[in-house]
Amino acid sequence: MAVKPIKAVADIPSEELDDWGPVELPISEEISLLRGIIINEHEDGSEAGVWECTPGIWTRQVMDAEISSFVKGHAHFHPDDGETIDIKAGDTVYFDDNSKGTWEVLETVRKAYLTFKRN
Repeated sequence: MAVKPIKAVADIPSEELDDWGPVELPISEEISLLRGIIINEHEDGSEAGVWECTPGIWTRQVMDAEISSFVKGHAHFHPDDGETIDIKAGDTVYFDDNSKGTWEVLETVRKAYLTFKRN
């Protein structure tokens, strides 16, 4: 078993994160850019990491279950079947598998996340 500490996640300079490119399904003219670090990947597709996203509006693509703790920024998540969730640094959000909706990133957000299979 490996223990992989990532210290001061909110303070890591963006340039030290891997460039993951633009979001796949942008809705706004301002296209969000992604950066991150994958801490661990499991053979079933589950993964843990740090994710950062610049402002913009786009359609969520991750269909695995996910728990995320936000350490920086401000965003809204508009679920297809529910009320808008206001997300700020210090918040933790759980997405059930197949949670569909739209991200509206107002201020660059950063989160530590774990995606996992529910099968």
